[in-house]
Amino acid sequence: MFFTPVSITRGLLEDLADQGVDFGTQSFMDPACGGAAFLAPIALRMNAALQARGFTEREVLAHVEAHLFGTDLDAALCELSKQFLRMSLHAEIERTGYLPRFNVSRANSLSDLNAMFGTLDVVVCNPPYRKMTAAELEPLRTAYHDMFEAQPNLYGLFIGLAVKLLKVGGRAAVVTPTSFLSGQYFSKLRTFLMHNTHIEHIGMVSDRLGVFIDVEQETALTVLKRRATPHDGETTAKVSVVSTRGDYTDVGPSLLPNSGATWPIPRAVDDVPLLRAAGQTGFHLADYGYRARIGAFVWNRDERPTFQRAQEVKRARCQTAVPLLWSGDITLDGDVAFDEGKAKPDEYRFVDFGSRLHSSVITRPSVILQRVTSNTQARRLVAAPVPQRLFDVFGGFVGENHVVVLEPTVDVPALTPTELSKLLAVQAVDRCFRCISGATNVSAFELGQLPLPDPNRLKQLLKTGYSLGEAVHRAYGLAND
Repeated sequence: MFFTPVSITRGLLEDLADQGVDFGTQSFMDPACGGAAFLAPIALRMNAALQARGFTEREVLAHVEAHLFGTDLDAALCELSKQFLRMSLHAEIERTGYLPRFNVSRANSLSDLNAMFGTLDVVVCNPPYRKMTAAELEPLRTAYHDMFEAQPNLYGLFIGLAVKLLKVGGRAAVVTPTSFLSGQYFSKLRTFLMHNTHIEHIGMVSDRLGVFIDVEQETALTVLKRRATPHDGETTAKVSVVSTRGDYTDVGPSLLPNSGATWPIPRAVDDVPLLRAAGQTGFHLADYGYRARIGAFVWNRDERPTFQRAQEVKRARCQTAVPLLWSGDITLDGDVAFDEGKAKPDEYRFVDFGSRLHSSVITRPSVILQRVTSNTQARRLVAAPVPQRLFDVFGGFVGENHVVVLEPTVDVPALTPTELSKLLAVQAVDRCFRCISGATNVSAFELGQLPLPDPNRLKQLLKTGYSLGEAVHRAYGLAND
């Protein structure tokens, strides 16, 4: 239930074959082999390729011994992998009477495989996904310093390990969440991959449900080829949508920047021209005079005084309490449903940060967005302008931690908060965001990377009578006036 599904394994190995991998001559390794989800199918493909070339069954077994490797931190899983390999080659073992000594061993792959760096033709891996602890990370800092920052996810280091294990011209195929394509703390990893590999193919699994248990992100199947010389420019990767059956549908090429910026990956064929056009505008949220920040109030940790209704604030004679806005206050119609007279249990309506001049109190007309959304929703960007009344009556507001605030950075931003929230609701803008976000969180970093139309061009088009959707389409350069 927790290992790689057979359909995904088959699809990724077929992709490797399409890229030119030869299962009859090349060496293969899985540094997180688990239950042999990759090792056993690779052994079967080796067997078929070698027998087609006239190898005897004994020669096949010897070849698998010498060319297939696996490591895992769990000794029991290593034994399980060996048993599955014996099952995969049972007929050959039975007929020859030879029991291979498979190269599957217990190891901390991130620290114990230095001797194998630069020796393998193919590395295939579905690494573990979780945040690393400081104690785990400390002994790895020197070896992996150029591919992580802050508190990295374990799978990011495994992607880097896969590259380090490859010969020049070798290929890595990894099954991972898509967050490395866009997350802020994966910026160094993206730069490392662009510098050291050619990203040959990215397959986006079309339905995350039913693929892995308790994984709320999309899944990416990525094929990387080790470069002979470092590369510092942008590159183009082939992109496909992959069904849960492992079938690939070509979407088209995607241009990947080598600056630590997000990699815009089309999720459908229609996204290709949109991303190509939007990526050439060069305009982002900052050009509209806004910045994104996360709501400061964490409901289950913050100990500041809170109130469920305005009358409680008055009774407490609190002069500095301000409205507290929650994700659930943002409606799909683009409004903020703030009722100062009542609140749901545990959803306080006011909070006191001690001063209305506190840096967490937003005092200028702004936009708020739901911070957690999903690709199954009609829109990923669920935004609304904060009612002016909250500024006039209370002097500002504070966002709960599941709210993203778009706050003006200039006296007169290019669009008012109402206009900006409507812009974010336009389908083309929402599609652009889906293509740079692989997680359920709407992050401030990704919002800052979102390609937007030229604000001056957009305002000119609106003045000439175009609807907002039409104006955005033309300002992106997808149609002529």
